[in-house]
Amino acid sequence: MQIIPAIDILNGHVVRLRQGSFDEVTIYNADPLDQAKRWIDAGAEIIHVVDLDGAVTGQPMNIATVEAIARAVDVPVQVGGGIRSLETLERLYDAGVARTVLGTALVSDPDLVAAACERFPGIVAGIDARNGLVAIEGWKQGTTRTVSDVVAELTDMGVRRLIYTDISLDGMQTGPNLDAYRALVASTGVAIIASGGVSTIDDIRALTAIPGIEGVIAGRALYEGTLDLAQAVSVARRTEA
Repeated sequence: MQIIPAIDILNGHVVRLRQGSFDEVTIYNADPLDQAKRWIDAGAEIIHVVDLDGAVTGQPMNIATVEAIARAVDVPVQVGGGIRSLETLERLYDAGVARTVLGTALVSDPDLVAAACERFPGIVAGIDARNGLVAIEGWKQGTTRTVSDVVAELTDMGVRRLIYTDISLDGMQTGPNLDAYRALVASTGVAIIASGGVSTIDDIRALTAIPGIEGVIAGRALYEGTLDLAQAVSVARRTEA
């Protein structure tokens, strides 16, 4: 299992939101590239970058920063936020990004998702949910689509990897929704990346015990120091062994 540190970019800064609220923002670093290098030095094997401005506006707003990170680090970079066209995907992959995360498009433009899966490697479906219902537009807009409804369509679209975020737990450091991940693993054959609620090394151990969980995205816990990246990577590696 991979431990994936998150770099969420808002107004050029590295931030974390609380339960997806843009009114509750904590700034951790003024330089996303510096933060990426810090995670690499701490043992990161892959980095998750989110353009929060792009997620809200519907078009990448920090793409130059994403490109700089992808060029500067020697580990895979996974990017999401505001990716809603094949042109944006092409620019990101040309910059050296390894994976791209489609979120809003899963609901608003499934044809784009299918075309992206056919044309590009490393397409990841990012499903963000509140009370079992999918949220889009940077978590600001709810839908009537259930997680199970959307997940059922993913395989037909060509998606082979899924990030699931329980918005109610994101940034809360209260532990991940283990039951939701067990249900996802049982209902789909795609690789699952957990996101939201991770707080301590015990949360990492609990997630490693669920077959089918490929990775864990960690944010606030790493920034606040309740979870040590090197220790988390070590635990995940021992589980694989």
